[in-house]
Amino acid sequence: MKRLLKILPLFFSILLVGCGGGGGGGSSTSNAPRFTSESTVSVPENRLFVIILHADDQDSVTYAISGGEDGTKFSLDAQTGILTFNSAPDFENPADSDRNNIYELNVTATDTNDNQSEQILTVIVTKVIENPDSDNDYIPDDIEDHLGMNAANSDENQNGIEDGLDTEGLKGDPFFDRQWHIRSLGTVTNESGVESIEGNDLALLELYHAYMGYNHGENIIVQVVDDGVDADHEDLEANMDLSRSYNGESIGDPTATVTEDGSYTHGTMITGIIAARAFNGKGVRGIAPFAKIAGSDWLENQTAAILEKVWLSGNGANEIAVSNNSWGAEFDTDTLYEEIMALGSSQLRDGKGRVYLFPAGNSREEGGNTNLQYLMSNRYAITVAGLKHDNTHADYSSPGSNILVSGYSGNYYTDSPTIGTTTVMGTSSKSGNVNTQTTWDDDTAQNYTFAMNGTSAAVPTVSGVVALVLEACPDLTWRDVRYLISTKAQPIDSLNRSWVQNAAGHVHSTDYGFGLINAQGMINACTTTYRNLPKELSLSETRSFNTSIADMQTKSFEIEIDEDITVEWVEVTIDNDSSYASDYRVELISPSGTRTTLIQEDSIASAIEGNENWMNGGFRLSSAAFLDESSQGSWRIEMKDMLSGDSGVLKNIQIKIYGH
Repeated sequence: MKRLLKILPLFFSILLVGCGGGGGGGSSTSNAPRFTSESTVSVPENRLFVIILHADDQDSVTYAISGGEDGTKFSLDAQTGILTFNSAPDFENPADSDRNNIYELNVTATDTNDNQSEQILTVIVTKVIENPDSDNDYIPDDIEDHLGMNAANSDENQNGIEDGLDTEGLKGDPFFDRQWHIRSLGTVTNESGVESIEGNDLALLELYHAYMGYNHGENIIVQVVDDGVDADHEDLEANMDLSRSYNGESIGDPTATVTEDGSYTHGTMITGIIAARAFNGKGVRGIAPFAKIAGSDWLENQTAAILEKVWLSGNGANEIAVSNNSWGAEFDTDTLYEEIMALGSSQLRDGKGRVYLFPAGNSREEGGNTNLQYLMSNRYAITVAGLKHDNTHADYSSPGSNILVSGYSGNYYTDSPTIGTTTVMGTSSKSGNVNTQTTWDDDTAQNYTFAMNGTSAAVPTVSGVVALVLEACPDLTWRDVRYLISTKAQPIDSLNRSWVQNAAGHVHSTDYGFGLINAQGMINACTTTYRNLPKELSLSETRSFNTSIADMQTKSFEIEIDEDITVEWVEVTIDNDSSYASDYRVELISPSGTRTTLIQEDSIASAIEGNENWMNGGFRLSSAAFLDESSQGSWRIEMKDMLSGDSGVLKNIQIKIYGH
């Protein structure tokens, strides 16, 4: 069994300062492709995506529209089988030949030996409720029906506050007004005395008219892989999915044994940020307050076999949409993590893939960089940076060109607003001074905390948003989620000098990724004009250089890429035998001239004993900065020896590009 590096949660606390099914139809022969995708599919109005066609065959298969009364209304990618409407359908104004919202077309699958099968495909367009919150109280009608509330009365307790914003009574969330990351009111939310900034939040209220993770009773499922979850917590119990949860290898209650150091406090805090229950008269509210939580105490039982079960093959794994992993290390080169994620991304959610999220890390001030972790420097991992309430990076949030997006974490609870969430029941402190009090005075049972921070806290703010997006657009693949995050994120902190605009018009920062997660922008896109990405392609080139880089010297190395694909992700593996690899600042420049810093000098990597020559034998660094650029042309790697006393020979560089 392969051993895994001991991983730690990435957060700060008062004690830790630092950081589809079958149903195919149509004709076939024994040698012809056999359609396994559905022959009838229902699609909500206003959405372009229809289905991904699939036909089994021993040879590769291409797809085409071969006729049908409504065939001209669709486009079909021959390689990927992605079928889309040419124009988003409108239920009230059907465009099919019979004007009854039932579209019919013929599709053909052809293998490399010209064997063909044809399928008659029926596409039924369904009506979307234009206003699923009829009383406009920030609670969808189906949730009000589920809770026994009056969907026609926006203020049931007549206190002048819409029901969905209420902090009073049996249906209120008492501490909701202090959760500035969801709705910032410009008020003091913890003992720091510092006010939040009105408008600096996740802007979720308008989405709450339609999406809260309930998904019409088919709740979105989010996994929390951590040190355990207090599954009996008053504000979490109703949302726990114990059939998909794990305590070690055992299915069931993910609650670990509480130790003197507060074991499993961390996972309980993470869970509350994602899915603390709303409208129950208790505590706080999660970002997706009706999502279900599948918990795991893997941080207490770190074996490869358990991780494989939790991330990939466990009970009910196919239905888990999002995996929140608020942990990491300062340095790792273990590829087992991404090998499991690769399988989960291709197999789960009926082939659309589970979405895996991780924190950037809390070592900025010690020279940390999230690109030093193979766990996060791969395209399956969505790496999240931490933001303070003023939309600048937290003092501890590690940089990295592989960071995709930012979420709110706060800084330190003694100097700024931090995140309000659940904690193990009865374990927080409501007395003392600013250095010891961790919950509000009116949290009499001490079941909550205002002190959660670290990039660990930023990850669940993004996980919760992704859950809402997948409720709105369940046909998105893991790559589509990444793409929408990247293209709709909100750039922030305009004075920060790390921002670069690439040739495709996207801006990226090694501090922020593409910016603050933008739930509304993602949902607006995926429910209207967005088309799923084509099949993923990849290419790679390796060049040997065998060139020395002297102290305080800069050298450039070029690798020519002949093929032209649209870039999604770039990996650069550098083999250099310097006895102190952290001498180097490494920058990557695309053929279009976009420049990003892959690693800064004097990084934390060489400070780890026995790890001084960490580039020797090859080390991989990655970047998201070149999204939608062309791969074709000369890619340049600049290596600058920024520190005296050591030098080395650059043996070779490999560049690998993923895209479409």
